[in-house]
Amino acid sequence: MEKIQYDCEEYIIYSPDSLKYITNSMPNILNESLSFYKSLFEVDSFRKFQINYFDNIKTFREYVYLLRGEKESLPEYAKGTFDNGMINAFIEPNILAGTSLYRKKLFMASHELFHIMYRELIWEKENKKRIIWFDEGMAQLFSGEYKELLDDSHFENWLNKLIESTKEIPNLNELKQGSDFENDKYSGYKLSLLAVKYLFDILSFDEFKKLMHDTDQLQNYGSEIITQAINWYKENNHKKAL
Repeated sequence: MEKIQYDCEEYIIYSPDSLKYITNSMPNILNESLSFYKSLFEVDSFRKFQINYFDNIKTFREYVYLLRGEKESLPEYAKGTFDNGMINAFIEPNILAGTSLYRKKLFMASHELFHIMYRELIWEKENKKRIIWFDEGMAQLFSGEYKELLDDSHFENWLNKLIESTKEIPNLNELKQGSDFENDKYSGYKLSLLAVKYLFDILSFDEFKKLMHDTDQLQNYGSEIITQAINWYKENNHKKAL
């Protein structure tokens, strides 16, 4: 196990000192995210969760295999898992600050925490089907990782680039993670982010919270929501702040 970098009532971070350039800023991000997530899921608290970061891919893989009790199931490309309800990940110790990769790693715990809470508090608890595009879109939007790109001064440019790079508009309900989700025709992640942002902008907060439990309505949205979102944003320049 790595060194404890931060410990509080709600989470604990284990990581080597070489990753302090990531972990030192994480508590502020996680505390803000947790506050919003509790409001979104309508809970006063969530179980204490553990974050395990490694600066060596071999050490990361050995730890995951120790948790699993075997040495075969982890794909060669894997850099993160959720074994035992924890966030386990390998992070390079020399990512250039300010780059998109740096920001992705900085907000990774917040992003993955959303997936964990959504799984445990809604779709597993209520025996609901996971709507992949909705889950992925919410994690990207609510984690804060795209907050700067989606603010009033940058959103139009981001949307125009997305429209230009999208050669085919898919039915989001039909997307499965892998090459079907991300390819040279479209980015399922960016389209999912747009779809969720659109829903969050057009619905009241209470309506959005109800929608999180309504898989039938989500699938109704999923088939044509990208076209609807693009048309709506072309006609409306405002954005609901998180």
